[in-house]
Amino acid sequence: MQAAPAPAVVYAILTSSMNAAPQQPDDQLEKALAALLSARKYRSVHPGLARAIASAELAKGRSVKEAVKAAKNQLHQSAAAYIRRNLNYDDALLQLQSALKPPSRAHGPGPPRDAEPVLALLRRLMAAHASTHERLPLLDTLYSQLFQRLPPVHSVLDIACGLHPLARPWMPLPPDLPYFACDIFADQADFLNRFFRLMGYAGSVEQRNALDDMSAPSADVAFLLKTLPCLEQIQSGAAQRLLHQIDAPILIVSFPNHSLAGRKQGMAQHHTASFLSQIEKAGWQADSLTYSSELIYIVHKT
Repeated sequence: MQAAPAPAVVYAILTSSMNAAPQQPDDQLEKALAALLSARKYRSVHPGLARAIASAELAKGRSVKEAVKAAKNQLHQSAAAYIRRNLNYDDALLQLQSALKPPSRAHGPGPPRDAEPVLALLRRLMAAHASTHERLPLLDTLYSQLFQRLPPVHSVLDIACGLHPLARPWMPLPPDLPYFACDIFADQADFLNRFFRLMGYAGSVEQRNALDDMSAPSADVAFLLKTLPCLEQIQSGAAQRLLHQIDAPILIVSFPNHSLAGRKQGMAQHHTASFLSQIEKAGWQADSLTYSSELIYIVHKT
C-alpha cells in the first residue's frame, strides 16, 4: 500500500521559562505519536502511518495537542469511521470454533456452502465493518458474478482488506489457494490470520501501510474495495501510485455509491472521474458491475 511523504521541518517551540531548553522537532513528533497510539481507538494502527500523519500535521505549525487532534480526525475519516462496532476477536473465534462442528469439516478444509451456522456467524461479524456490512445482501451473487468474468485465479491480494477476508467462503476458490491480505490494524490482522487457520484456508494477513509499503507478493487478482478514496484523503496521488505498484494483472476496484451518512448525490461520479482518467492514460481496460452500495471495476492491466 510508495515513497513516504517528504520529511517535514518542524521548528522548535520555546517553553515559557527563560532557562528551559528549546523542545526539538523529534521530541514533538515522539510526543504526538505517543499520544496518538495511546488512544484506545488507534493503539493497534500501523505506527508508520500514525507517524507520517502526525509529522504532516506538525509541519503545518500546529502544537503537539493540535497535531494529535488533527491526526486522530484524519485516521477517523480514512479508517476508523468504517468500524461500526468493536469486535471481541477472541470471543468471535470461540464462536467460530463452536460453529465448526465435525460434520461441517467432512468435505475437507473450509465449510461447505450449506454450513449455515458458520455462514450466519460470518455475516454477523462482517456487519461490524461498514464496507462488508453494505455488501451482505450481495454475498450470494456478487462473487459468482465477479469471478465468472475472470480468467482462472490461482492467487489473490486483498489490500486495505478490513473484514473482507471473512467473505472467503462465498468466493468460488479452492481452500488451498494463496490469499494474502493487509490492513493497518494489527489486532484485526491477527484475528484474520487465526480465522484462516481455523477454516483451513491458505494465506496470511499482515499489518501494512499501503501508502509506503507494497512489497506484497504478486497475484493473479488484487482487491481494492472502497480503498482508493480513503488513501487519497491521507495523501494526494496515492491511488495512482498504488494502482501501478501492485503486481497483479487484474484489479478489482470499487467505489461507494453513498457516503457513510447515506448521502448519494454525486458520490460515484466524484470518486471515479479521476480513476477512469488514470485507467485511460495507462492504456488499461475496465469493465464494471453496479450494485446499490458500490460500483465495481474489473481492471485488466495490459
